[in-house]
Amino acid sequence: MVTAIMNLGSLALLFAIVYIIIYFVQKRGSKRDKVLNKKVFYGSLITGLVLTFFGSGFLTEDENAEKVETLTEENEELNDELESIDSDHETALSELEQQHEEEIADLTAEIEESSGNLEEYEEQIAELEEENEQIDSLNDEIDELSAENDSLNDTISDLESDLASAESNTATASSSSSSDSSSGSSSESSTSSDSGSESSTSNGSESDSSSSESSSGSSVYYKNCTEAREAGAAPVHEGDPGYASHLDRDGDGIGCE
Repeated sequence: MVTAIMNLGSLALLFAIVYIIIYFVQKRGSKRDKVLNKKVFYGSLITGLVLTFFGSGFLTEDENAEKVETLTEENEELNDELESIDSDHETALSELEQQHEEEIADLTAEIEESSGNLEEYEEQIAELEEENEQIDSLNDEIDELSAENDSLNDTISDLESDLASAESNTATASSSSSSDSSSGSSSESSTSSDSGSESSTSNGSESDSSSSESSSGSSVYYKNCTEAREAGAAPVHEGDPGYASHLDRDGDGIGCE
């Protein structure tokens, strides 16, 4: 209908235009004054303009209605897409929340386990500290015992040196007494044989006693270093009574070091 109204308006305008053209042509061609029928011209012109404007207005309304319908449909489609996106977003959000809850639960369990391990480590550290304190006290005791052992070793060395000097003095005294007895026997033998025999007898007895002393000094024997230590003779130097190669394993001249 809108198209028909616009067509009628166009025909009315076309008639008005054709009528005015014919009027001017006839006016120029005839010598008489041609009178313009204003009612026909203006009526057709106004009618054409009114119908054209109304038709265009209706057409614009139809186009606007179609645009509104199109926009409404697009809006509905967008709303549907938005609802779909919202549902997908909610689903993804719920999945993420569930994953986060599971991760938080796992982390909480790990933290609790780490706390238990930390307590065990602290207990072990405390035990190790106590053991270190005990070791330190034992080391102090060992140092004290080492100092006492060094002092005892010094005392033993002093006693061994005193013993060695006493043995050397004894050997010197025995050798000097044997030389004196031998000189006395020789002088008595030159004066009389009887007295010489008696002096030789006495000299023999003295030499026997000195030899027994020297033999007793050289007959000292230790089976091992334990026996030498129990006798108070360790360490045994080469030349000292009781020295033997089986006591001096490294051959440095000092046995039972």
